[in-house]
Amino acid sequence: MSSDSFQYRALFEYKRERGDDISLQPGDLLTVSKLALLTPDYQEGDEKNPKGWLHGTNERTKENGDFPGTFVEYVGVVRVGLPAGKPWPRPVPPTPGGPQTPVGPQPPGACASGGKCYHVYPICLTRGADMKEL
Repeated sequence: MSSDSFQYRALFEYKRERGDDISLQPGDLLTVSKLALLTPDYQEGDEKNPKGWLHGTNERTKENGDFPGTFVEYVGVVRVGLPAGKPWPRPVPPTPGGPQTPVGPQPPGACASGGKCYHVYPICLTRGADMKEL
């Protein structure tokens, strides 16, 4: 799944004035979601000449926040896909103070408790005259 966003280039330096603002350096690329621009008075094409505050991400710093639309120029539309889940190739360590369980595959003969492990395969036994003691 992806959505359209707009990309802008900073023309001027802007220093953060409030906690929600992000700083800009000339040349910074900024990505603004189309949804962030949709206001009741939005008209198609308004993204090309922003006049108020925009909310987006500075691609250089990865900061997310507000910046003045009059400090940037419109670059174009970009398609932004949802971030893919990061594959976790390594096992998660045990929770401190929690029950100690094996983390990931154990080598043959090893047990989480440090003792000897015996692998038992599930078998189906029925109670009857022919049942033998294991």
